[in-house]
Amino acid sequence: MKPSFEVKMTQEALFEFLMFHTYHGIKGILYLIVGVGCWLGAIASFAMGKVSLGLGLVLVFATCLFIIPMILKFSAGSQIKKSKIYSMPIHYTLEKDGLRVERDGKNKVTPWKDMYRVMMTPNLVAIYQTPYAAFIFPNDDIGPQMDPLKKTLHSLFSEDRIEDNSGRILPFLFSRKKNREEAVW
Repeated sequence: MKPSFEVKMTQEALFEFLMFHTYHGIKGILYLIVGVGCWLGAIASFAMGKVSLGLGLVLVFATCLFIIPMILKFSAGSQIKKSKIYSMPIHYTLEKDGLRVERDGKNKVTPWKDMYRVMMTPNLVAIYQTPYAAFIFPNDDIGPQMDPLKKTLHSLFSEDRIEDNSGRILPFLFSRKKNREEAVW
């Protein structure tokens, strides 16, 4: 059976994808360290009476941990509204030769050899063509095709090319996962 499903991209799914890229890996750890360090530095600065330094550190803290996510949220909304790609549903079929993409009466097969990585979060699956370009599939759109999709992806990609974060809450609890108690840490 070929997994097949239709995706209508949402702002929430695109935001989760953007958040994953911004706060995942070493870059995310650095944002967290800088943000927390600035917060602690601001507290110490205020305690020593250095208000202007403290305010500057609070600004860096807010940028790392609050402003960047807000910018990503607005960016996701803007991309959804402006992009022709997201304006209508896209039908995907995982075939032997590659990923078939059908949209607006046209279809194209992207060969598996042109894709190098798979990432799964609690709410979406992404198949990457480049480090920043991916086919994004929200789990709600995949529906009952999830098990066949995972089985197919595991048969096409080696384990070191599949990053399965589907049981984890994403950094800073920005995940849309409804049942956080069920998440595996």
